[in-house]
Amino acid sequence: MQPPILPRTLILDYYDSYTNNLLCLFTHLYSDAEVLQKVVVIKADKYTWTEFQEQVLPNIDCVILSPGPGRPDNPSDIGFGLDLLRSHPIPILGVCLGHQAIGVAFAAKIINTPRITHGHVVSVSPVIPFKGLFDSPLWQTSGTQDEFEVVVYNSLTVDPQTIPDELEVTAWSIATADRPSTVQGLRHKQYPIWGVQYHPESISSTRGSALLQSFLANVNEYHSSPSSFPPLPPQIISSCAYRVSAASKSRPSSALPTPPVTPSPSRAPSRRGFRRGALRISEKKLGDLGKELRTQDVFESLVKQNRGSRKGKERAIGEVWLDGQTPTRSTTTSLAAPSFLLSYSLATRTVTLHQPSLPPTQLTLSESTTFWDWFSSGAHALTTALSTTPSEGLRGGWTGYFGYEMKVESLQGYKRPPRVESSEAQIQEVDACWGWVDCLTERTSTGEWIAQGIIQDGIHLVHDATESDEEDISMVDWLRSHDVAIGISQEQWEDYIASVKDVLSSPQPNGTTPANGFPTFRPSATGSDYRGRIDACREAIRQGESYELTLTTRFSSSCPASTDPYSLYLRLRTFNPAYYSTYMHFPTLSTPRGHGLSILSSSPERFLKIDKSRRVEMMPIKGTRARVKPGQCRRVDTKIGDELRSDLKERAENLMIVDLIRSDLLSCCTPSTVSVPKLIALESYGVHNLVTTVQGTLAGNVGSVECVRRCFPPGSMTGAPKLRSVQILDDLEGEKRRGIYSGCLGYFSIDGVSDLSVVIRTIVAEGEHLSIGAGGAITWLSNRDSEWEEVLTKVGSVVGKLDDV
Repeated sequence: MQPPILPRTLILDYYDSYTNNLLCLFTHLYSDAEVLQKVVVIKADKYTWTEFQEQVLPNIDCVILSPGPGRPDNPSDIGFGLDLLRSHPIPILGVCLGHQAIGVAFAAKIINTPRITHGHVVSVSPVIPFKGLFDSPLWQTSGTQDEFEVVVYNSLTVDPQTIPDELEVTAWSIATADRPSTVQGLRHKQYPIWGVQYHPESISSTRGSALLQSFLANVNEYHSSPSSFPPLPPQIISSCAYRVSAASKSRPSSALPTPPVTPSPSRAPSRRGFRRGALRISEKKLGDLGKELRTQDVFESLVKQNRGSRKGKERAIGEVWLDGQTPTRSTTTSLAAPSFLLSYSLATRTVTLHQPSLPPTQLTLSESTTFWDWFSSGAHALTTALSTTPSEGLRGGWTGYFGYEMKVESLQGYKRPPRVESSEAQIQEVDACWGWVDCLTERTSTGEWIAQGIIQDGIHLVHDATESDEEDISMVDWLRSHDVAIGISQEQWEDYIASVKDVLSSPQPNGTTPANGFPTFRPSATGSDYRGRIDACREAIRQGESYELTLTTRFSSSCPASTDPYSLYLRLRTFNPAYYSTYMHFPTLSTPRGHGLSILSSSPERFLKIDKSRRVEMMPIKGTRARVKPGQCRRVDTKIGDELRSDLKERAENLMIVDLIRSDLLSCCTPSTVSVPKLIALESYGVHNLVTTVQGTLAGNVGSVECVRRCFPPGSMTGAPKLRSVQILDDLEGEKRRGIYSGCLGYFSIDGVSDLSVVIRTIVAEGEHLSIGAGGAITWLSNRDSEWEEVLTKVGSVVGKLDDV
């Protein structure tokens, strides 16, 4: 049966982390191009009620009220939604919060559900005879049984005892021994208004497309079944929170992304600075040379001793070892010494340039620009200058991290604090740091070494001094003004290859031995404090403010100045091998806790990867269990993993983040490409974890950095809905910084290929101060003692024995 003609549809988003998933239901029925012409997602506070009536309603054919946190009887949560329902100018579909709003708009009451569960699959049955959207032939032909399975995310529900005569129930959940029946569908008897309490857009809900078809068929009938509906006008499309373009069918593999589209009011990315073809990527495979060597020895000779430096023996500005240690997945290794660093302080909006043997130089960004804007625009300008097509892995470009607090500039709706005036006497936090790598040495999974380099092809920098002083100077122009070179000459490239060959032929390692043990870490919060915060999380969930909250805490230690963080990393990479094992050392950075910053990571979790075909992949982890010690009963270890895989609470935690990440990817990917090829699979490294793979293809108008921005911070470290959960966690965690922990680290290759991990299972060394963060997802079903035990398990998997726990 052909789907109905697609009307102009506005999805009103109440800052929920699942709203974008509704687009997937549309792309099951219509092409991406048609959906992007006819369907728009707009934040619920984008317009006032008067503006919405005057500017929007005359240009749309129907509205979907999205899910969201909070209560529909709270004006600050529902906005003008109740006014819209009571005036019912066009057909309306309410989902979850939107469904509850239908009840409130017509005098029903909202109560807590008899048994609160989030991310759980329940069975639903339409009333007999069928009513509302379930009375459509499009619904009835979509399945052979009246009963169907859906995912619920609600703490609140419409009180069936208070439903007025003008509304009627269209569906109920099927009661079980531990879960009473609740209202799952409503309709207005007279007006074109329908609602469902469950989430038809969830990856584990069934018959979602059939429900959407039924709604759109009713919209067509309401508008007298026209032969077509016009596209949305440009002014409404431009009000979309995040806009993506449809994929081009004839896009060549060498095509580069157009400038990124951002929701901020900043100016468009500068196109000046480089011409296309000014830079190229070169590589030199070294065959069997050095295959027998340990990666550690090559790193110490090439990077720590700086034998690969193209400028001589000056002190390196940084050391990077993208390591990758895992017994189950093949990995590559990249060794590099950045030629300069760009660090950023959120408090002062200041970018700092660090170069070897030179004092730091600072640039203050304007209020209208974020670091994400500035860095994304600069990265895009460098990508545009390439003459070579994308390949896999890091081929030169940026290596570094975004700290968790960069959410201030990435999350729509998050209030950005005012700028703090910078003081030379006050050391600011380093919220992001990215080092530029002109050349690096990679080791493949087969042990072969490959040198990679970014080569200048002739005169490439074109500085334009006519730019207004009122605008933020572009990254390229600012670097040019400080005589910073991007790319190396052919002669320097040949010198680097010679250095690599020399190291592989005769390595001279420092002979660093792994530390004998880790310093003893102590929690900043007691078990009692943390359990109390778990109670507060559960109360926020009961009130409908969140579905899941990733509550974290910090463990701290110190090490003498004589202790090299690198030796701790050597112990970590064998004590807790992980796919994203990483060592980064930035000796020139200072934080309020000390001079010199090192990151010792054994993260098993991918945040976001972009491959050469612009396919984006995210791999959230939710669900952790300790493993038995090596040499102990393998059967017991297998049983622990199987119990984790079948645990309903742990599966629900994972599913909630999976649906959140699908929505994140839909903010930057072509809608029909977003898929879940692997759902809630067991992976076992130092601990057992439940891991899901979510993929999509990056839209043509979104660059790599912008993609990360739209998905940041990692959903597995926040909870859902993301914005409201982050705000709640800010309060519950006492406004203490998470810092690098909970952010992401990795690389942006100059050709757009990227790979970043979630910063977990990671020691951060700031001078003599050491810290490691840990936490867990709190749901209504969480057990206080079990959650605290999981935190200790995660930290213990990294550093072993803990103190004062």
